[in-house]
Amino acid sequence: MNAQLSSTSLIAGASTRHARQPIAVQYFAVRYRRWMRHCGPWVIGVATLGGLWLEPGRASFVRETQPQEPAGVAAAWWPFSAGESPVRAAEVEAQVRAAYQRNQAVDEVAAEIDRRGIDFEMTEAFGRKLRFLRAAQVESALWRADERRRSVTARPQRPAALPTDAPDVPVYREDQPLIEQVRAVTQAYVSSLPDFTTRQRVQRYYRTGGGPWRLGDYLEIAIAYSAEKGERLELKLQNGVSTSLGLEEVGGLTSTGQFAGLLKSLFDEASQARFRESGTADFYGRSCRVFEYVVETAYSRQSIQIGKARTIAGYRGRIVVDPETRRIVRLESECIDLPRDFPVSEAVSVVEFGWVTIGDADYLMPVAAQVMLTDRRERLTSLNCITFQKYGKFETTVVVE
Repeated sequence: MNAQLSSTSLIAGASTRHARQPIAVQYFAVRYRRWMRHCGPWVIGVATLGGLWLEPGRASFVRETQPQEPAGVAAAWWPFSAGESPVRAAEVEAQVRAAYQRNQAVDEVAAEIDRRGIDFEMTEAFGRKLRFLRAAQVESALWRADERRRSVTARPQRPAALPTDAPDVPVYREDQPLIEQVRAVTQAYVSSLPDFTTRQRVQRYYRTGGGPWRLGDYLEIAIAYSAEKGERLELKLQNGVSTSLGLEEVGGLTSTGQFAGLLKSLFDEASQARFRESGTADFYGRSCRVFEYVVETAYSRQSIQIGKARTIAGYRGRIVVDPETRRIVRLESECIDLPRDFPVSEAVSVVEFGWVTIGDADYLMPVAAQVMLTDRRERLTSLNCITFQKYGKFETTVVVE
């Protein structure tokens, strides 16, 4: 279906120019209705503070492969490489002009921007040029990517202290391997997370086989998290329109919050994660250290369930570490060792972290994520490009809006 509509939703702190959100109306619902009936209510991936957390009755992301040494993580198939550079302005304009001249859709360009981010400041002048070239969806993706760039590169004004910062608590030693220093900081970070609320904006894309990405719909989800009560989720908008549907009713791949899961389990001794340093990566202008990791299925706690099909899967990926703070700024994750008869054949996730203000302190929290899943039978791949915003302090009397 080629019908288009424009979302009227507004981004916090943004003007109406950011609200333009061309959407392929129920693209996936029309073209992939049979696939949605098969597994739509179950295909709910969970983007966490560190990747994916799997809940009973909900599906996450896997890839059919055998456990490997961490060095194997950098294989060519990996679609979210930490070493992959953000999109440049000249690249965007060239691709949009080529599509305009050929009267082609620009969904693939928008998906690349949402997937890779950008390395330049978005401007109104560039937006007007894209609208003239009939690429409003690319403009929307650029405003989202620019917000992501600013969030990831932000510096804290009042960073919250970790437990390891206290004088009476032993801190990591400078003579320890860097990965052990990262472990200490990560474990302290997870234990010090505040109760909070946030808004999750999700742009969904779809493709069959190795074809181009096609624009799906747009969701906004309100999240309230507390260590005592867990997480409360509520779908607020679909395609910019208020909805009373639940997340399990919208179909397709739905990514929710469930914070701090994978980071905690990754550095738990019971996981027996193996790490290997694999060089450096430029992370939005910062030179960071990269570690590859693998958690074998025998030690994994990740339960994956789609309908009546359930299995345990190991996972592997990469972490990008700021060497100054020993904090993880990007985490890539993929489940491995999946049975051949399992309904899902391929999946990965990425989470990027930036400094946000919650209450009277700044915390390093997820600001962007991408999750991707391929259905084995239908060969339909779903890509969710996510941004987190409107972080606030959770109170027991708060109303999530």
